[in-house]
This record gives sequence, structure tokens and C-alpha cells, in this order.
Amino acid sequence: MLKLIFACFTLSVFLCSLPPASADTVTVFQSETEGYNVYRIPAIVRAANGDLLAFCEAREGGDASEIDLVMKRSTDQGKTWGKLQVVQESDDFQKLYPGTDVTVGNPAPVVDLLDPDHPGRIWMPFTIENDRVFVISSDDHGETWSPRRELTQDVKLPSWGWYATGPVHSIQLIHGKHKGRLLIPADHRLGDAGADRGPNGAQAFYSDDHGKTWKMGAIDDTYEDGLNSNETTVVELNDGRLYFNTRDQNGKAPGTRGAAYSSDGGESFDATGDKAYKWFSPITETLDPPVVQCALLRAASTKLGDSRNLILFSGPDENGPTGKGRSDLRIRYSTDESKSWKDGPLIHEGPAAYSDMVKLDSQEAPFGVLFEAGDPGKSAYQRIDFTTFSIESNSN
Repeated sequence: MLKLIFACFTLSVFLCSLPPASADTVTVFQSETEGYNVYRIPAIVRAANGDLLAFCEAREGGDASEIDLVMKRSTDQGKTWGKLQVVQESDDFQKLYPGTDVTVGNPAPVVDLLDPDHPGRIWMPFTIENDRVFVISSDDHGETWSPRRELTQDVKLPSWGWYATGPVHSIQLIHGKHKGRLLIPADHRLGDAGADRGPNGAQAFYSDDHGKTWKMGAIDDTYEDGLNSNETTVVELNDGRLYFNTRDQNGKAPGTRGAAYSSDGGESFDATGDKAYKWFSPITETLDPPVVQCALLRAASTKLGDSRNLILFSGPDENGPTGKGRSDLRIRYSTDESKSWKDGPLIHEGPAAYSDMVKLDSQEAPFGVLFEAGDPGKSAYQRIDFTTFSIESNSN
């Protein structure tokens, strides 16, 4: 078991008090076990009954190999995890892509806590062959899943080739006139169906009727501004706006991340007012991971009765102890609704890549992170680990 080692350190104007080194890191998915070569692309939600559901892609090989969408469950806040459950199997899609090792993936789950008829229903958007978009749902906290339903015609434009949902948890809006809306972050590329080439753009789609119908939302179609929006994560701010944070896929803009806002519940992006960048603006301070997927989590809100506002960001640290590249998973945090960010605890020293976060029912360590990790000098995709952490209340 790996031990988290936290230290107190001073930033320019405040003391960041980190949790003690008592939280164990647990391996949830170990590569080359349980019938699969590698596990990648984690996503996690907390079901209405309190169970944690960890999803990922179970791969026979690489990005274009046969891939199943799988899940494991924890009933004790992440201390232990149950058996592997196949949520969607590649072989079930052979009729759509004959003779192909079909890829099923890009999990973007969300728990609908505001559906009066089906409270706690879990929605799982996903893609096959990074081409067609589907959704399934569960009314028993992920034990069983509904027949899949295709959304491609509703949420994908004809000019788009590559399409990916998430990969990260999606959100339900809880403020204002769009309260109850299910919002799914996604990205696309122009070109041939499923081809991972061509200009990049981020988008969102949503449902206002608890998953009965889905509509296209905000689209970043600025393909020549130097900020290539890609895998995107989102949180709702206290003022009702949405904050989107995206991977800049090898663009020429400064840094590796971009930020955008939406004032209409994700139906469109707000204009930046900057002639150089229409929707997403570069982020160059503190949020400086390598080019990689990252995750946001709304951790606390004074509007919901909490004592502080807190938004979390998880991703590798380009300036971490291991050095450049996909390594050293760190939590960053904002106490001013995304205006500025501070370094938080270093979760894992060594190879690390994709991640997702979840809020827990715990006072001691109220947050959990599910992340790709490896041993020093090894691949960042040896396993998918889970651990818990806290951001002390005097860190502001």
C-alpha cells in the first residue's frame, strides 16, 4: 500500500495545512489482471445510496483495441472495492462495426438527485469507436443498467468525426432557472468518423427532462485561434454560471489549459471579449499540467450552507518532483469561484495521468480521487488507484 505523505508549506500569503499521512491508497483496477491488458480513463460518482462507483475502459491493447466499459463498487467510502462488472461489452456492437475491434468508452456518469419519479437515477453517456454516442441509465445504484439508447443524431454535427463524452463525471445544475439540468461535457474533431485527427473543439449537451431527451449545447468552433479545446470538465458557480476547464491539445496558446464560462446553463459559451480567443482563454498561472485530461469538483459552497467556497482541480504537476510529463498527481483548489488557484496536496509522486474526483460522506477526508498511476520509472497506466484527501478550512 502506498502512503500519502503530506507536508505543510507556505505560499506567498497563506499557510496551506495538509492532512496527515494516514490515508491509504487503494488499487481499484490493476493492469494485466481480470482478463484485460490495461485499464484507463477513470470516472467516479457517488450513488444516492452512498456507494462509490468507479468506471473505466478495460482494454485488450491500446487506444484502438477492443475495449469494454467496466465498473467497480465501494460500499465503505473507497477502503475496499468489489468485483469487476462489465457495463457495456465491445462484442455487443459488432453488428454496427463488423470485423472491427470495437472501442467502448469515454464514461461521463451523472447522478440525477432531482428526478421526482426516479430519484438517484444514474445516467451514463459513452461513445463507441469515438463516433457514435449512446446513453444508459440505472435505477438501482449501478447494479443493473437499462438498454442503451443512441443520441448521435441529437448531439453530434455531421461535420464532426471524432467524438468523446467526458471522460470525467458530468454534473446536474442546482441553481437558477436551469435547476435539474443534466449537463455532459464532451469534445470533437472535424473530419472522418471516429478518426483522431483534424481540428479540435469542446462542446456540451444537456437534458431538461431527466434524460428523456437530449439537446446540443455550447460548441467551441474556433478552430484557428491557437487554443485547441479538447477533453473538458465543468462545475457550477455560485452566481449560476458554469465554469469549463479544457485540455489544450497542442495548441499555440500559452500554457496547456483553457477556461470558458456559460451564463445560460451550458447552452452557449460566454464571449471572452478578447479578440484573440473567442470562447476559451488560456490559463497560465498555477494550472500547469502537461497536455492531459484533468477534473474539476464542486467541493463546497456557501450558497448550500457550507462555511466556505471550494472548487478542486486534479491533474499531473508539470513542476512536480518527478519532472516534466505525465507525473505527480496534485490537487489544486480555488476559494474564489475559479478566479485564482493554489497548490494543494501532492497525491501521488511518480507517473500519473487521467483522474476524476468525488465528494465523500466523511469529515476527516471528505474528497476522493480516482487516478491513473505507475511506479517510478514505469508507465502511468500500470493501474487506477483511489485515495482520499482534505483541504483544511484555513487554506484560503
